[in-house]
Amino acid sequence: MGNNEDRDVLSEYRFSFRHGESDFISERHFTAQNLKAAHSTFQFICRKDEIEPEIEKIDVWNRWANRWECAEEIMDEEADLVSEPS
Repeated sequence: MGNNEDRDVLSEYRFSFRHGESDFISERHFTAQNLKAAHSTFQFICRKDEIEPEIEKIDVWNRWANRWECAEEIMDEEADLVSEPS
């Protein structure tokens, strides 16, 4: 059997966005290893569908707390942890 550390952890990301002058907020959901991969897929889909989105918010599903959390804040916290000297 494989080691759990070898498995890629996938998270669900929710992109809330507007396109054009619309007041309607659309959502797209992506499962990815990290925010960068989810954002890349979101950009690909937007180019394919020929829309120019204005991203309102990006959330990540916290399966342990059973709630959506702001992905940008989580990424900032992780960056702070990595950049702190040991």
